[in-house]
Amino acid sequence: SLKKMEADLRRAEAGQDVGQPLDMLRTQVNALQVNADDAKDQTRIIGDKISELDEELRQVETKLREDMLWVPNIPHPTVPVGPDESHNVIHEPQGAPMPTFDFEPKPHWDLGVERDMIDFERGVKRGGSRFYLLKGWGARLQRSLIQFMLNYHLEHHGFTEIYPPFMVRSQVFEGAG
Repeated sequence: SLKKMEADLRRAEAGQDVGQPLDMLRTQVNALQVNADDAKDQTRIIGDKISELDEELRQVETKLREDMLWVPNIPHPTVPVGPDESHNVIHEPQGAPMPTFDFEPKPHWDLGVERDMIDFERGVKRGGSRFYLLKGWGARLQRSLIQFMLNYHLEHHGFTEIYPPFMVRSQVFEGAG
C-alpha cells in the first residue's frame, strides 16, 4: 500500500536524520571512554607517586625528629664558654657566712664513699660519666632533702603539689625540652 510505503520512507528519512548524529554521538562517547581510561591510568600513576612521596616525607620527618632529640638546649647568653669545668664562674654564696671549723672539712664525695653512701663505680656503669649511685643513708638523706624542700615551698610559697604519671607520651617528653 502507498500509505505504508510513505510511512516507511518517512521512517527511513527520520532514521537518517537521527542516525548520523547518533553515530557521531557514539563516536564521541567512544573517544571519551578512551580518554576516561587514560585519565584513570594517569590518576592511578599520580596516586602511586603521591603515596611514594608521602612515605618519603614521613621518613624524613621521623629522622629529623630523632636527630633533634640529640641537639642540646641552647644555653643562656650569660653562660661563660669554656673547654671544661675549670672555666666555670663561681659566684660567692649569699646569705649566712661560711662556717669555720677547727678541722679540715672533707668534700662530700669523699665522705659519701667513706660512709658507704655513694657508689661512683656502679653509678657510672648505669648512667655514664659523672653519675653516681646513692645507697643506704645517702639515698635516705636525698629523699629527706627533697621532701623538706617540697614541704617548705608548699607551706611558704603557695606551690601546688602535683604527682604526674610516671609514663608520658613521647610528645610530652619532647615538648619538655
